[in-house]
Amino acid sequence: MATRSARMVNASLAGGIPDGAPPTARATRVRYWVLAAGCSLALLTYAHRLGFAVYAPEIKRDFDLTDQGVAYLMTAFLVTYGICQVPAGLAGDRLGARLVLPLLVVGWSLVTAAIALLPGVAQTAVRPRAFLLEPLVLLLILRALFGASQSGAFPVFTRVLADWMPLTERASAQGAIWTASRLGGALLPFVLAWLPRVFGGWRVPLEILSGLGLLWGAAFWCWFRNRPEDEGRVNAAERTLIRAGQTAAADRPAAVPWRRILGSRNVWFLCLMYGSCGPAGNFIFTLLPVYLRDHRHLPPDTVAWLLGLPLAVGFVACSLGGVVSDWLIRRGVSRKWGRRVNGLAGLALAGLAFAAMAWVEDGWLLGLVLCATQFGNDFCMGPAWAACADIGEGSAGTISGAMNMTSNIAGGAGAALAGYLFVRGHAGWVFVAFGALWMAGALCWLGIDVTKPLATPTGVSSRPGLDENRQRGT
Repeated sequence: MATRSARMVNASLAGGIPDGAPPTARATRVRYWVLAAGCSLALLTYAHRLGFAVYAPEIKRDFDLTDQGVAYLMTAFLVTYGICQVPAGLAGDRLGARLVLPLLVVGWSLVTAAIALLPGVAQTAVRPRAFLLEPLVLLLILRALFGASQSGAFPVFTRVLADWMPLTERASAQGAIWTASRLGGALLPFVLAWLPRVFGGWRVPLEILSGLGLLWGAAFWCWFRNRPEDEGRVNAAERTLIRAGQTAAADRPAAVPWRRILGSRNVWFLCLMYGSCGPAGNFIFTLLPVYLRDHRHLPPDTVAWLLGLPLAVGFVACSLGGVVSDWLIRRGVSRKWGRRVNGLAGLALAGLAFAAMAWVEDGWLLGLVLCATQFGNDFCMGPAWAACADIGEGSAGTISGAMNMTSNIAGGAGAALAGYLFVRGHAGWVFVAFGALWMAGALCWLGIDVTKPLATPTGVSSRPGLDENRQRGT
């Protein structure tokens, strides 16, 4: 009997008949609607971020800011975005995504609207202003609030996927969400640049973005439920499919298991792995245009395609990486190696390609190297965020927040190092150092074992065959 139960769990982990479900039962697909909501959230998140970046020159002019002032506004976002990752993820774990995500989205949407409604310098120049009413100070406060609100989007939705996606579909789901973000990064700037020509300025487009966020928050709160067990449209077959191989919901702690988190080798290696990606990842999206223009002396059109083409490659890599990871597991590869393979191969490729940029001269070869870098990095995005759900389960939001916070902190430190090396004429060392960090991140995957979750049940599992399954690494 025990052997038969183990076979049933193996079948469910491989995406077959759920344990305990009749052979003819067909699972509903509500989980894919939840995934679609996550993809729309990723698009919305990047639309709001890019909106401010695209309209930064007009905002700078209307508020009479300097280049340094605009840099301070970007820094204000990054600082609060990084610091609030763990608190936001913790809130999602404790209070539930149905409450926390709408609050976050509505929060940053109201901040976006507030920026659009701020009067320009010309409108207030005739009246004396207190320090707190200075445009730069007000914008700094709003950008800091914006960063704090956006910090929880991906960590909290990682907890959603931990509750809603089967173990063998988590990497594909995360890959789909990051694909949506890459799609937004590649296409949204063109839409955002077109809107001011239609509405005669940047303020109405920001108000439109704000309205979309408010609508998303209201729709998500009305429709979404935190757990499949609470959603009437989910049948027994889908619930069993989702729960197969997971820690039983009743076994998940109500309080965050800080001692287990801080003592978990998995959590530390996850943070080290993702932190090693931060310096180069941040560089590509912030300082690479400056390097290509001012140090390589490339024309603007060349810089444009060198920035855009890797994003298109990343769009493919995010989806492919998640699908490959889940496919390996369904084909019989242990979950431990099904997650590791992408990380080892992807980050090693990214590190080697990024380091090679120090010696590449030809423009087309430079584009090829950049594409290889972005492909390698994005190939492991789905498995990395899926690993947070596999390991954390009930604490997935907290763990993914810690992982993403480490990356942002490392990215900020890397930006400072890159600036230091640029000023001293050692730009090539930026690529060597950051490429080496990426390769160190590949090795960190050897310390990550997703078959050892924080809340591993002790004694006899509530699902027959589960403990045997986990010990074999499936």
